[in-house]
Amino acid sequence: MSNQKSYTANCHCGNVKLSFSTSPPIEEADVISCNCSICNINGYMLTFVPTSKVTFETDKDAVTEYRFATRNYPHYFCRTCGTSVYVQCTAPGKEDQPTGINVRTIQGLDIKALKIREYDGKNLL
Repeated sequence: MSNQKSYTANCHCGNVKLSFSTSPPIEEADVISCNCSICNINGYMLTFVPTSKVTFETDKDAVTEYRFATRNYPHYFCRTCGTSVYVQCTAPGKEDQPTGINVRTIQGLDIKALKIREYDGKNLL
C-alpha cells in the first residue's frame, strides 16, 4: 500500500502553480530549513521531490530565475508577486534531480505541524 500524497503549491498572486505527489507525505518527512543567505532572506522551508514527479501548471515565463555561487541551484520566484516558490537542483552528471519546493507555498499544509531539520548551507558555499 502506497503512502503517496498529492499537493498543490502556488505563489501569492496565483500566476505560478505546480502540483506533485510524494511518499512519505510531507507531514511525515523532514522539511529543510537552510541557513544560507538566500534561504534565510526568502524564508525557504524546503521539501525535495524528484523533478519527474512535479507538474508545472503554468508557463515557465511566469517565473524568474536567480543563480549564485555554484550556479547549480537556480531559485525561481514569481515574476508578478515575487513569491519564492521552488529551487531546481541542476548539478552536472545527475539524472532526475530533485526540485526543492517551498512548503510555505503549499495549499492547506500546517507549517507548525512539520518536522523541521536545520541544514547548514551557509558553511557549504
